[in-house]
Amino acid sequence: MRLLIIGAGQVGREILKRLKQSWQITVIDHDEKKLKSIPDLLDSETLNRTVLLQGDGTSRLILKRAGIQEAKVLVACTGDDEANLEICRIAKEFLVPSIYAVSNHMEHDRWFEREGINFVNKAVATASVLETQIESGIIAATNIGLGQGEIVEVAILPTSILAGYPVGKFTTKRWRVAAIFRGRRLVLPKDSTVIRPGDRILLVGDPAVLKHIVGLISSGESQFPLQFGSEEVIFLPEPDENVMKESCYIREIARVSSTVVYPCFGDAEKLNLSCHPRANVVPLSQCKREFISKVVEREPGIIIFPPYGEVPLAVGMRTFPLEVAEMLLVPVLMARGTTPYRKVLVPISGSFSGYRALEIGIEIALQSKSKLDAVFVSQTESSRKVDDLRDRVRKLSSLYGINIELKVKVGNVVNEVSKLSSSYDLLVVGGRKGIRSSWFNPYPPYYMFHRAKCSSLFICTGR
Repeated sequence: MRLLIIGAGQVGREILKRLKQSWQITVIDHDEKKLKSIPDLLDSETLNRTVLLQGDGTSRLILKRAGIQEAKVLVACTGDDEANLEICRIAKEFLVPSIYAVSNHMEHDRWFEREGINFVNKAVATASVLETQIESGIIAATNIGLGQGEIVEVAILPTSILAGYPVGKFTTKRWRVAAIFRGRRLVLPKDSTVIRPGDRILLVGDPAVLKHIVGLISSGESQFPLQFGSEEVIFLPEPDENVMKESCYIREIARVSSTVVYPCFGDAEKLNLSCHPRANVVPLSQCKREFISKVVEREPGIIIFPPYGEVPLAVGMRTFPLEVAEMLLVPVLMARGTTPYRKVLVPISGSFSGYRALEIGIEIALQSKSKLDAVFVSQTESSRKVDDLRDRVRKLSSLYGINIELKVKVGNVVNEVSKLSSSYDLLVVGGRKGIRSSWFNPYPPYYMFHRAKCSSLFICTGR
């Protein structure tokens, strides 16, 4: 889930430190020096999923760039109460579910009360904590998880993918097994505790993720793309049979509830919708610009594009599919018609975005019953990363009950992955939002996505 923190001062940095392990966080501040101090607070994995954005937090444009449309929580903690109030008003317009503000002056508390905004007065909060410690010697925990979290119970069937595996194999940062009910006995699990058929387990974690994890655990079936949205969206600047063919295949194997087609050409009524009899066709007159405005209003789980050339990358620009992926943080598929998916390939390097792509690759492989391989490309014959990558791949294999082969190659990562992709039907690439790329300093995931010889799916972590 995405958390927006506006204000990189002491309060903002402290919130970031406390919540960095369980949230996708974007920090906004107009002061470049404050933003530059944040990487020192984070490890490399957390930094990969944290976005730092310089700008005015009261600007709707800046907040849109920060992903306010997808934010579940927003915290306005600048030193300017008027700015905090305006930020919260904008957040209410975008229907952010949970909005919090810091009030720096007690006489301004009434501003937030009038607007119905949850706020914390810095002076009152500090005095309250000190009072508790002085009176009782006990430090009270406050605002745990900002009220987010959920507990669900799942029965482990003999066919569940977790049956027979120790808890430590699949516990993640976003959800974990809190307890096991084995008959009438309560088991507080250790990492070595093995899940058995017939167990009832309590899961604790992110509500948005748990409902799909429950489906995966109880049925062993993939939930992709429900963790992003339920709609399949198709962008067609001109007629393309491969795109329609691939969208039909995605509809067959994935959990999508509806299809929306956005054509940019005049004879849209001639579209071949034989496998999408109930598709919603929305013709566009301004094409790209209008498409973005339309799709932002929806909840796409996957967006399908025709093949695009990589030329804009050479001058530091993103291609349109990459622009959409980074804006919406939704998987984008460049359809080259290589269906059905019998072999899926995922490049990994140890980064968060690569592992996220591997998780999605696993789900698609489960849905399409295809073979899944991961590939690591090193510039030297020996690499210390290989053992760590093999261990991570083994853990994911155990978690999802799928065999994953790790291939190791030597050379240029883009060239090697491009050559290897000719033997596959789908390439799943993970990338980080906001990376600058040019001909002289290329970002490999962008080029792998475009140079694949098969259909390619880009997963932008945005953090």
